[in-house]
Amino acid sequence: MTTSFRQANTDKGFTLVELLIAIGIMALLGAAAAAMLNGAIDNKQRIEARQQKLERVALALQILRRDLEQLTPRIARDRAGDPLQSRIVGEQVDADSEVEFVHGGRRILPGQSLGSALERVRYLSEDEALVRYSAAVADPTDNTDWHRQVLLDKVENFTVSYYDGERWTTFWPPSTQLNAIQPQGVRIEMDVSPWPGIRLDVVLPELP
Repeated sequence: MTTSFRQANTDKGFTLVELLIAIGIMALLGAAAAAMLNGAIDNKQRIEARQQKLERVALALQILRRDLEQLTPRIARDRAGDPLQSRIVGEQVDADSEVEFVHGGRRILPGQSLGSALERVRYLSEDEALVRYSAAVADPTDNTDWHRQVLLDKVENFTVSYYDGERWTTFWPPSTQLNAIQPQGVRIEMDVSPWPGIRLDVVLPELP
């Protein structure tokens, strides 16, 4: 009778091998769950980073459009005081463009009521970044402070084209129309990693 009772108690327990196997399975399941969790976190971070980059691209295009649509009818002057050839001046430098003009609508902060609403801006590519330079005056001099703002990084191409009513050119004023005051429209094309072929078309204000 005693032997039978002991045998029954022995059958209800786990051997050391069985416990080790169970612990190993639990460890594998825990490692797999941790890997899946880390992968989900990494994927979320990549998605958030891409979303933030996409928002920066949208903001840069919005700033570009706003500046161009507020192009002033005023002919700006260079640093020597001589008038520029047209209201907007653009050229192709190597593989990228540079464009400079004066626009209105600059925000006047409290305490700056005597300031001008005009702003001189220049867009160009520097070290694979789209950079916006701005001066709080329409006709800056050698002593004028320029504010440098990096709008986008990883910009592999920045091309500005100008439409004269018949054709597109990457220079303004074009060599065939040196007296042209302004183009009818501007096209901006960029390759911003990881999105190539970004394009923005802007119709400029009509000549008065």
